[in-house]
Amino acid sequence: MNATRQQQMLAGQTALARKVFEFVPIQQCWTALDIYNALIAKTSSAEFRPVRACLGQLKDQGLIREPVNGHFQRTAATPKPKREQVMSKESNQAVVSIKKPEIGALDALAALSGEVISLSDEIGKRMKALSARIEEVALSVETEREGNAEAAGKLKQLQALLKGITQ
Repeated sequence: MNATRQQQMLAGQTALARKVFEFVPIQQCWTALDIYNALIAKTSSAEFRPVRACLGQLKDQGLIREPVNGHFQRTAATPKPKREQVMSKESNQAVVSIKKPEIGALDALAALSGEVISLSDEIGKRMKALSARIEEVALSVETEREGNAEAAGKLKQLQALLKGITQ
């Protein structure tokens, strides 16, 4: 999300939501209570429930994210590319080129941190799904083993009966 889009989306939010957004960190994940306490330290009156509701609204809008359940982090905004006009010597025409914005080291690290957190969340979800599948297979193997044990017992009984008949 670029910075102008982020500003447009924030403009549509309530004043409290905009204040809450200011206290959500970019580089760390804070709990709703941590954000609430930081907000209370700077402003005088706000209740926890509305702050929590604002966090939910901001998350739904994509302005913040919840990488870990109950922990919030601001979505890093990419700055708008700068346009630069260059005068051509031969034709006296202005040529517009787009320069990539220089990203600060902290912003780059925050973006990389966000990617790592997203990747770890995805891996965690896949590991849980794989664990559930392994458990299902283990249960079916156990059920099959019990069925085979019963069949082996019946086979031994049948063999004993057949020996008794043939003697």
